[in-house]
Amino acid sequence: MSHAPHRSPRRRKAAARNPLDFDTVELRHRHDGWTPERQVDFIRALAECGCVDSACKRVGISTSAAYALRARTDARSFRFAWDAALDQAIQRLSDAAFSRAIHGVATPIFYKGEQIGERRRYDEKLTMFLLRYRDPVRYGAWMDTVRAERSPDAATLCLNRMIDQVEADAYAREAGDPLPKPFVRYQPPRFVSEAEQDAIEERAAAAREEAAYRAELRASDEAWERDLAAMGDAGSA
Repeated sequence: MSHAPHRSPRRRKAAARNPLDFDTVELRHRHDGWTPERQVDFIRALAECGCVDSACKRVGISTSAAYALRARTDARSFRFAWDAALDQAIQRLSDAAFSRAIHGVATPIFYKGEQIGERRRYDEKLTMFLLRYRDPVRYGAWMDTVRAERSPDAATLCLNRMIDQVEADAYAREAGDPLPKPFVRYQPPRFVSEAEQDAIEERAAAAREEAAYRAELRASDEAWERDLAAMGDAGSA
């Protein structure tokens, strides 16, 4: 006999899309045990707090009983709902971590036993962790093994040209003239791997060696021509 409350077809269809909705485990009815209502309350509490121990205390069940129910072969939907509840709780934890990274944590300042103010402390490691995993394109760990192929002054030069473009566009709009052609397009830095960077440096070194060799040949040819000219001058004298 099922203890689950009756649902209309529409509600049953909508509930199927909710990962926290599950079929309760059929157990021998005890007022102090895992009733269907208590199973549902436990999953909801777990989704709110993200802590198994706290969720168990809310519904009056021991943690050992919760894990024992989770381990039952017929508790598949209960396990899935448990995992979905933790996923939802992790999202709340992520939001709280972002709040601490952005707003910091208030630390009270005391003087002679009385609080006279507070200081905001910011966790730079937490900020870097969030940036690495929430914006991996710009701050991911993969960037530790690559280098940016870009001139150190490229950003400044590009910005100045784009400011000129904005100014020219503004004057054109004010005069009712067509917008001028773009002076420059923004080019983000291109990131290359260590292997690519090594290959670039090897080609640059080879080019420098070749340029030095050609310069040496030119200097030798010029010296030879000067010697020939000097010999000719000496013979004519």
